[in-house]
Amino acid sequence: MSKKQTYLFLLAMGLLLVLVGHFMHIGYINRITNSTWTWMQSPYIFVPAAVCAFIFMNNKRYWMINTCAALIAALVIQFFVTKGTLILDVILIRAFAFLVVVYLLNLIKVILDK
Repeated sequence: MSKKQTYLFLLAMGLLLVLVGHFMHIGYINRITNSTWTWMQSPYIFVPAAVCAFIFMNNKRYWMINTCAALIAALVIQFFVTKGTLILDVILIRAFAFLVVVYLLNLIKVILDK
């Protein structure tokens, strides 16, 4: 399976999960997708995610580095921007939004390269 096929398969599975959650009214999936969509549009998530996606583009451990960067960015936003407490759910949703932005930018790169 090529990299492009893998990325498109992951996109299809993610969209299928979102649609099933929406049409079957699964509250947890709807809450996660709505929160992820909101945070993806925030410059606190989008800008660092785009920078990390392009800086580490040709690194061997691309996803591991970006996952660590996502967790660090989520913690920094939680403690310094929103001045909140340690809430695991919120931090993981922000980190997930970061990784979704990185994934979408990498998908665009993979599609345009071939």
